[in-house]
Amino acid sequence: MKLERVIPTAAVGVMLLGCPGDETPTNPFDTAPATDTTLPGTSSGTTVAVDGTASDGPMATETAGASGESTAEDGGIKLDVGSPDLPGTMSDGCTFIDVLFVVDISASMLQEKANLAANFPSFVQVLEDYIADPTSNATAYRLGVTNSSIVDNGTDQSTMGLDGELFDGSAMNDCGTGATPWLDGPDPDIVTNFNCLAPNPRSDCMSCTDFGHERPLDAIEYFVDESAVGGVNEGFYRGDDALLVIVLLTDEDDDAAYTTTVPASTKAALDGFVGGEERYVVVTIAGPQNMGCNSAFGSASPAPLLHEFTGLVANGLMGDICQGDLAQPLADALALIQTSCDSLPPPAG
Repeated sequence: MKLERVIPTAAVGVMLLGCPGDETPTNPFDTAPATDTTLPGTSSGTTVAVDGTASDGPMATETAGASGESTAEDGGIKLDVGSPDLPGTMSDGCTFIDVLFVVDISASMLQEKANLAANFPSFVQVLEDYIADPTSNATAYRLGVTNSSIVDNGTDQSTMGLDGELFDGSAMNDCGTGATPWLDGPDPDIVTNFNCLAPNPRSDCMSCTDFGHERPLDAIEYFVDESAVGGVNEGFYRGDDALLVIVLLTDEDDDAAYTTTVPASTKAALDGFVGGEERYVVVTIAGPQNMGCNSAFGSASPAPLLHEFTGLVANGLMGDICQGDLAQPLADALALIQTSCDSLPPPAG
């Protein structure tokens, strides 16, 4: 699986990458031991591991400076990891992880959604292991699902869009959501219930059709609006103690002919909603940036707007949907989620 971690110049993140040419297959959900990878924009040999340490070679060591900033003695990159001797410089980490999946419901996504279902048990297991780890501050997670379709203004039968609302199951099956349109974990039934929600999150309008105008950026902004007091998503995001995670899964770009927003506006909406750009993660699994692609899992359109959006996000991760198997990008997402949770800053202001 080709994976691109988008790292703005003002932020340093963490990812795991499969190395081309490796002869021994590895389980992407096996998070120990940590795998280092060279970061774009750093000097040759500079790496950041899953635990946040940096080095410029196998013998590099680190010392904490007076400000709590970790400084590589050999001149490597510096990471603000805090110091236990300086009150207020070490983040306690997030208590909750609130994950929103924005799923493309077009017919071309059948294989990709099947892959999501196949890999989701391992994704959940890593989340639950992280929560069970006594060194983690996290105690719970929750999962919500919406789609990337928006009902066009002026009609009521244009798409099967949810307009950013969380999907609470069909009229025949609530998929375990019960009184809330989300799933709380840990829970022994969460894999079964998620795989009930994720394949076809759509409105209950039986005569509606989906015209294929995917608008995930609009869907995110609608989700934010509906998460305000009185909105249908109120309570999903747990505020100051929570890390918000958004996973976009689509084989099309944000539809420029129909969208009502731009990537910078969507980022600004998220920044304001959670109180800072370091308080959320965006994982985008979509087509390449500048050209379409074809694979055994179908075709995907180029996604320049989604690449632009993910590149603006401080904790943004880009995966290539044409590679088919979702195990690696989901594993990389988990590494980023854990690191972001461990270092969650307080809300700005």
